[in-house]
Amino acid sequence: MSSTSQNIPQPQQIHGSYFPKDLAEVVYSELTKRKAGCPGLEVLLELFESMYFASLKTEESEPVTFHLVYLDPENHDPKPPSVTVHDRWSCVRLREPVRLRGPSFLKIAAASDPRTSSFAVYQDKEGRLVAWGLIDQGNRYHDYVNFDSDTGPERPGVFQASITGIGHLVAYIAYEKVAELKFGELVRAELDVLQDGPVRQALELGIRSHIEALRPRMPDAFKNDPDWDWDKPLVQDWVSTIRRLLLRVQNIRHGGAFLIVPSESVKDLSVKHGIKYTRLRSALERDALAQAQRFEAFTEIDSEFLDKGVDDLPMWLYLDESVANSDLEEIRNELDGAIWFVSLLTRVDGLVLLSSWLEVNGFGVEITTSEEPSEIFVAGDTAGTEWLLRKVDYQLYGTRHRSMVRYCAKFPGSVGFVISQDGDVRAMTKIGERLVVWENLRLQLPEFVRPKRRRRVRRRRVRAGGPTQ
Repeated sequence: MSSTSQNIPQPQQIHGSYFPKDLAEVVYSELTKRKAGCPGLEVLLELFESMYFASLKTEESEPVTFHLVYLDPENHDPKPPSVTVHDRWSCVRLREPVRLRGPSFLKIAAASDPRTSSFAVYQDKEGRLVAWGLIDQGNRYHDYVNFDSDTGPERPGVFQASITGIGHLVAYIAYEKVAELKFGELVRAELDVLQDGPVRQALELGIRSHIEALRPRMPDAFKNDPDWDWDKPLVQDWVSTIRRLLLRVQNIRHGGAFLIVPSESVKDLSVKHGIKYTRLRSALERDALAQAQRFEAFTEIDSEFLDKGVDDLPMWLYLDESVANSDLEEIRNELDGAIWFVSLLTRVDGLVLLSSWLEVNGFGVEITTSEEPSEIFVAGDTAGTEWLLRKVDYQLYGTRHRSMVRYCAKFPGSVGFVISQDGDVRAMTKIGERLVVWENLRLQLPEFVRPKRRRRVRRRRVRAGGPTQ
């Protein structure tokens, strides 16, 4: 393949009738490319067929869902860390392995949940797939990909897979979603529209305003450090707030919608419950300032004491660092509560109206424009590349989607997010004269990860009889 063809964007969703074997082939190809100890294709086929047919069944009137890790019982932890943290995952063996394809496994499937635990699966001596153990402490991974934690653990196993709904299978390698089989469609990649492309460009007004509001309030040590690009974490935290809102509504499973508009105008909108909720924006600003203050305390400790080999740390500086950490924890709890508050507004019929500055101006909002767009297109990539656009019928969408399409088509610069009850999230905005919809959005763990400033790990003694750290 030429370098030119490698740079051509590829469609992220393959339409048609696809089956577990197609998912197995994708995972096999990805594992082979990465030289990740790939099992045979026939093993993957059995695995995903077993999962697929399990997803079509119920156990005590409840749908069958579970999470698994492909893990060798004879070498389940090949690269243990030199220092093991207390909340690292561990694997507990089942006294008797349970065949994956069979009624016995369905009876215990509910013991797994991707938020906390997963089954360890491998071939037995007869070549059959069995669940031989359970892995715990999945909470850190779940919190990390949902932006509730700054750090995440390594993931066990060669690859991971989940049943998330009827006929809906998802496969991961470490933190990357490789592919998913969803109602007969094969989704090869998610679109990170919040990181780049027309949707991100439409949100840029709010992002720039956020940075400009914070610029004069930032400590000099934070702004002047040549090793720290302070715009990046501010932007990423703003974008992550949108991701967290969408993830919360997705997990509520009620469905909902957000409309972000670049002005205070309510033209063609009937606001049933008008409010002015600014705490989400202000908490996000306080979070940025608290991070900067903590950074300032860290910087002074590093430059004035650790760099110079001074062992005695003044009590006031130790207290500054402790207070900064305490303030940041409180503010992040505040931000988390504000995100929950706004998310739950989507449970009321109608959309939640947000300004570009992430202030809530109303909920239960009805779109009153009746003018239908002449054409609607579904994007095949993040940029909305013209030759990857796929024309779709307006009538194929439900009421919530159609009303959002009408508004965004009429008012350029507006961005609509619609979350279905089944968890699908779509974004829409106008590109030129076209109304474009993006499906299969990437919400968890974006490709860009917040930069971390390296800190030295040293024991330090607090002056005036303070404790050893």
